[in-house]
Amino acid sequence: MTGGDTAKDIVGGFYEDFNAGDIGAAVSAFSEELETTDPGMGRSTGSHHREYLDTFKRAMPDSKAIVGQTYEVGDVVIVEGRFIETHSVPLATPDGDVKPTGASVDLRFADVSCVRDGKITSYHTYYDQLGLMTQLGLMSG
Repeated sequence: MTGGDTAKDIVGGFYEDFNAGDIGAAVSAFSEELETTDPGMGRSTGSHHREYLDTFKRAMPDSKAIVGQTYEVGDVVIVEGRFIETHSVPLATPDGDVKPTGASVDLRFADVSCVRDGKITSYHTYYDQLGLMTQLGLMSG
């Protein structure tokens, strides 16, 4: 880590920047070789994370990641939280745009990040896809 920042500080900065809507600053926390795992998109490597975050922030401009608990063990940081948002703009997906539903979402998540040399090199997020789709009104519960 650089400048005395701990892994927890770097990961916390990512959430603060995302919540402020500064996606450029948020993705600056990530390594160019970032390895990402997400239930909806699978596993990816490289600099695709900005597009991923832009897509969600564009469709749900009020989205916020509310950090509940944070655990740090060496270079690994685990965050439990809630993702709150309103689906107010079309959401771009590989299968086409999802029309805005106007639905509010309050979705629990857990993220596991690994930090090396001052950058997040691995970001694994876990959330309930069915719960997300149900809250958006795209599936019945």
